[in-house]
Amino acid sequence: MPAMKTIHKYLRIFNIILVALGIFAAGSMAAEAQNTRNWSRKVARGGEMEFQWLNYDEQTCKDRGYARLIVNKKPTLGHYKTVKRKFTQQGGKCSGKRLSVLLVYYVAGKKAGRDNTSYTIRGASDIRINLNMRVY
Repeated sequence: MPAMKTIHKYLRIFNIILVALGIFAAGSMAAEAQNTRNWSRKVARGGEMEFQWLNYDEQTCKDRGYARLIVNKKPTLGHYKTVKRKFTQQGGKCSGKRLSVLLVYYVAGKKAGRDNTSYTIRGASDIRINLNMRVY
């Protein structure tokens, strides 16, 4: 009988570990999905679309420097360009703070069509952008 109690004890511990791993895996997948954005935008041939990325701690207002652009899938109907600027927060908790902003531009070429491209913004955390551009 003592052997059966020991086996049941280890089975309960094993089940608890499995449940904890399942919760951790589900949380990791949810966090991954949360950091992916799927956007559809349109831009005229020869035009550009701007995306702004701040990299700071929202609790302490500490600037974390410029985020980095990592191109996952290059555009076929245009290209990306980046500009680094300083930005002074106008309202909210961080009002008056000078923060680093990375401006990412999708610059359309001369050909019309659909361009499916992807990039990652590397800052305090990674944000993946899947961009479906309609160049008209």
